[in-house]
Amino acid sequence: MGQRVFVTGATGVLGRRVVPRLVEAGHQVTAVVRSQAKADAVRAAGATPIEVDLFDTPRIREAIDGFDCIAQLATQIPSGPAAAQRSAWEANDLLRGVAAPAIAAAAVDAGVGRFIQESITFPYVDAGDDWIDESRERSYSSGNRSNATAETAAAHVTAAGGVGVVLRFALFMAPESAHTQGFVTAARDGRFTVAGDLRGYVSFIHIDDAATAVVAALQAPAGIYNVAEPDPVRRQVHRDALSALVGRPLAESTDDDGANPLARSHRISSRLLHDATGWAPLLNCVEQWKDCR
Repeated sequence: MGQRVFVTGATGVLGRRVVPRLVEAGHQVTAVVRSQAKADAVRAAGATPIEVDLFDTPRIREAIDGFDCIAQLATQIPSGPAAAQRSAWEANDLLRGVAAPAIAAAAVDAGVGRFIQESITFPYVDAGDDWIDESRERSYSSGNRSNATAETAAAHVTAAGGVGVVLRFALFMAPESAHTQGFVTAARDGRFTVAGDLRGYVSFIHIDDAATAVVAALQAPAGIYNVAEPDPVRRQVHRDALSALVGRPLAESTDDDGANPLARSHRISSRLLHDATGWAPLLNCVEQWKDCR
């Protein structure tokens, strides 16, 4: 039986893939939009658009009344050189550190039974060749500490008697995303350098697999789940694939003191989500660089 699902971040790289999949799965979807063009796109996907400020808590409380689930996918991750600037993360910090807890509290007040919160795998400490499950230690920096706040918001929903689900996504691979395109453009221009030891692992998740994970989360028990490709490979393999794509050699790797999360060795396991819901990622991302021209 379908659920009534309220989706924030519905027109972002992830959200615009999640909405039609939820509809196809038989759910009634209401999606937050900020323009007429995006409202039209949501309607075309079979969902109902709604314009609401995510920081207007009373309006959010009113809007979510009667829903079974909130999929909180609103995010604003900076890409390219801007990602190195602390100020570039302010919008994302507000969405995850301020809006997410407020929306979670509104969900509890409205009796919404399930709250799904997007998060990231970046804070996990370097694990070398070991697989990383959800119990591994995490090390937060100023750029990603708001994710901890958002995860706590989901835990509060669980503590109040609902089901709070956190999806920790690995690096998104999406041909049209600014992040993926930034990798390709920098490589093509000769500006791309690999952060970290080339023998270390790097985990991606193709955006289509990420979207199906959100749909699967409607059936998951409360808790935290990693979402990553099925067989992460070493950084060297991605470097070679990206070099082949742009037709030029890439710079050697750069030394790092561990402060840059993207330089850590992350061999992320999604076994817990698979065991809980049957979800399984289909795409190994190193093979997908060819679609990112």
